[in-house]
Amino acid sequence: MSRKIYLVRHGKIDIGDKKRYIGISDVPLNKDGILQAKKLKEILYSIELEKAYLSPLVRCVETANIILQNRNVEKVLLKELMEINMGKWEGKTFDYIKSYFPEQFKERGKNIDSFVPEGGESFNNVRERVKPVLESIIKNTHGNILIIAHAGVNRVIISTILSLPLKCMFDIEQNYGCINEFSWDIENEKWKWRKLL
Repeated sequence: MSRKIYLVRHGKIDIGDKKRYIGISDVPLNKDGILQAKKLKEILYSIELEKAYLSPLVRCVETANIILQNRNVEKVLLKELMEINMGKWEGKTFDYIKSYFPEQFKERGKNIDSFVPEGGESFNNVRERVKPVLESIIKNTHGNILIIAHAGVNRVIISTILSLPLKCMFDIEQNYGCINEFSWDIENEKWKWRKLL
């Protein structure tokens, strides 16, 4: 039997009417996010899981607690799975950054993998912290595992597993409450990816 990795993005959070940089800001699930987590619980209920690994930010912890309610699955909180740190951009709307830091906003669009907002980190930095932890998780488990993280981190994980350049990471859709499934292809010795939800 082929083992699987279920990579989940946490449920929806309240960020206001406008798109903004949330990053490491610790925001809980909203009502829709709780319903999404309950749907994830239904979908994953019949799947045997060896362990769950999650970001310690409250939106991931709440998602995990709902999915794994009444299940004897160990939850391991890993700071390496936290969302990208947006530094001084944390909590600011895209419009605000575009207005007050137009050059930096443009540069981030051009160099999404390497751009670092003041006091924050780049997606290359995120990959540097996520990759060793991901390799350790895969090496030290044998059954199905659950990983609950964030849109940015999930894109980094998917890009890393599939050997895709980070510059293309935003081509990978990671909506709230989505499930990515990786199954090990024994014949070709590589992971296959598909979106379950």
